[in-house]
Amino acid sequence: MVLLDRSTLMVVFAVTTLTMLVLFYFDTYRKSRAPFAGWWCVAVASFFFAAVFYFLAEVQDVGWSGSAGNGVMVLGSGCVWAGTRSVAGRRVRPWLLGIPAIAANAIDAAVRYTEHARIGNIALLALMGTAVGLASVELWRERAHSWHLVRSLAVATAFCAAYYLSRMAGLALLGPADPLFQVLFGTGVTLLMAIVLLVVVSSSITSLNYARRTEDLQELASRDGLTGLLNRGEFMHQAHRRLRANAEAGVSTAVVMADLDRFKEINDRFGHDAGDGVIRAFADACRSVARSGDLVGRYGGEEFSLLLEGAAAEEGVRIADRINAALAEYAVLPGGAGAPTASFGVVDSRDRAAGLQRLLREADRALYEAKAAGRNRAVIGSPAAGRESADQRR
Repeated sequence: MVLLDRSTLMVVFAVTTLTMLVLFYFDTYRKSRAPFAGWWCVAVASFFFAAVFYFLAEVQDVGWSGSAGNGVMVLGSGCVWAGTRSVAGRRVRPWLLGIPAIAANAIDAAVRYTEHARIGNIALLALMGTAVGLASVELWRERAHSWHLVRSLAVATAFCAAYYLSRMAGLALLGPADPLFQVLFGTGVTLLMAIVLLVVVSSSITSLNYARRTEDLQELASRDGLTGLLNRGEFMHQAHRRLRANAEAGVSTAVVMADLDRFKEINDRFGHDAGDGVIRAFADACRSVARSGDLVGRYGGEEFSLLLEGAAAEEGVRIADRINAALAEYAVLPGGAGAPTASFGVVDSRDRAAGLQRLLREADRALYEAKAAGRNRAVIGSPAAGRESADQRR
């Protein structure tokens, strides 16, 4: 039984979409400016204008309004797909969204006043179902990364895509006047499905936006502002876990302490901006040399710390040599000044029942041995006999 006529249902849908648009824009999008949230704003706005066009076609009998509504509905569905695609950072070409929207508008305008008028709605449902279905596919592709955040959105879009495509098939096979079609796919049921989609997607994207903002804040809290490396607290936290796991697995781990040579002289002679440039250059050199499983952090001031996964002290020295070679390639000081260098102290976890703090202390002692020996070199700490030092100048 139909409780509300079509025009009233359109008003309800328009008010619902407008309310969601205002709430979502001010409560979610303005706080993050995330691309996926922006696409959802455009999608909801499209659904609102589509409802307005349909209302005009129903009440005012504006000839072009119904066709325009179809085009805008397809555009909104395309924006749902674009939003889910941007969740994973995949590229979206906005101009592509206009092609199906124009097609839906043109098809409906061509057949609206003919005996084949239902073809316009069949095209509308086919394009909407395809766009929302592609949105679901994009979300299912994310199940290995952020599935817990997008699961409800993936299920909702899949269900709505199946409904729209089923309605398309029912319209083609049964016709709009068939009683079974009215029960399963009538205007009231279809608008109810659209409202459910709006609620689920808005809720899911709000949760996703909040989670992404939390991740960004955690990332900022764990990084050094000047270099982008791990800050001291985060380095200690991650290095402690890595060292313990490697010890349980019997895997050697090298710990390196590094200090820029004559850094105070650089600051005094060239200024603090030049000193900051040297620090950033050293961080870039570390990033260019470090392997994927290694940790690099700024320990404090001009001091840095590294944890080298599965490496002995000798390999740590070779990595330190490569860092100094990479640092020499950065022209960060004024002409005539020598290239900046660093000294390194290296230890590893072999033959040691030592925790992270002890390894860092031993690496720090080896670092000062490197400084005393003339700088610009790496020295291996020697808690056990037979440890040699790499003290050759470049």
